[in-house]
Amino acid sequence: MIDRRDFLRLLGATALTAAHVRPGFAASSPNHVVVVGAGIIGSTVAYYLAKRGAQVTVLDRKGPGLGTTSQSFAYLNASTKTEDRTYHLFNALGVAGWHRLQIELNGALPVRLGGAVHWRSEADEARELLDTLRRCQEWGSAARQIDEATLCALLPNVVPGPVTSAVLYEHEGSLDPLATSEALIAQAKKLGATVRFPVEVTGFDVAGDRVRAVKTSEGEIKADAVVIAAGIGSGALGDALGVHVPYRTSPMTLIHLEPQPPLLERIAFAPGVTLKQEVDGRVVISGRRLDMDASTPLSERSRQILQHAAQFFPQLRDAKILRVIEGLRVYPGSPGDGFPIIGYAGNYKNVYLTFSHSGVTLAPVIAQLATQELLEGVEIDVLAPYRLSRYT
Repeated sequence: MIDRRDFLRLLGATALTAAHVRPGFAASSPNHVVVVGAGIIGSTVAYYLAKRGAQVTVLDRKGPGLGTTSQSFAYLNASTKTEDRTYHLFNALGVAGWHRLQIELNGALPVRLGGAVHWRSEADEARELLDTLRRCQEWGSAARQIDEATLCALLPNVVPGPVTSAVLYEHEGSLDPLATSEALIAQAKKLGATVRFPVEVTGFDVAGDRVRAVKTSEGEIKADAVVIAAGIGSGALGDALGVHVPYRTSPMTLIHLEPQPPLLERIAFAPGVTLKQEVDGRVVISGRRLDMDASTPLSERSRQILQHAAQFFPQLRDAKILRVIEGLRVYPGSPGDGFPIIGYAGNYKNVYLTFSHSGVTLAPVIAQLATQELLEGVEIDVLAPYRLSRYT
């Protein structure tokens, strides 16, 4: 079992990964970095760059966390990434990064890091849950099988129904993606970053293999380096540079309920539905594997998801829906492995991509390593599987 101290050392271990100087890197670090996108990755990158003393300008067409980030359930985890050990461990570094950031910022972030509880009633799903647990344990996760009594102690308001298997992932958690993006942008501004929104990026002033300026709806902004952290908008920005950034999407629905009395201190993965409670009291629900006709009106589908969730948490039976988000999950590659795209774009020497499906979980480790690559001119080996070049 990994204790908390060892877990928090995970992120520090990235400093021990192999790295070498990037070919063609100028001896001096970029003075001015323009970050395009103020979602969870862009805001975290801006914070780390500003912390290192870089001059940072953040541009966003809406505002912090209002784009792709706003459509995320924001589950901080490695347990759902078990198709590849390297990627699983990369996500574990991301989770550790949130624990570390919350300590570094004296608890200023709206995150809950009390773990995640999964349980299943159907035999085949129960076996799958335990198979995943075993794989995560073999890869070093602080996770264990629990009995029904422990489940109910961890989720004191739950009516779990039949429990065939149950699991606790101790270090996982969740965050409020909008409020966290805002908080990190505020921290970056305290460190000297400039933030401009709403502003549209309309193109780039390119000279050879470098971008000299970012063209916006408010004029040009000179740049020594550009970080593209625009979520689904990364594709169009890549096109403007003549760089293909492949991705695919899948539909998703999130239900936000009006603030409730304290209900959940950790994430609940019930059969068919997932719930969390934000620090402001809102309960967020994601329906999983519920058999519903796609032609059913959104209002009715939302009602059915809430009704299903209330089977496990009866306090929600009369809860009012604050809003329903129907959007898209974004996966790099089309088709592809779905893993992140991190690193320099094509042949450009100063345009850096940070594009990821699991962007909320990975934001701290992506931001820390991207900052090191940008300011130190190194290529970090742990990022090698996630370069854009794997698609060419």
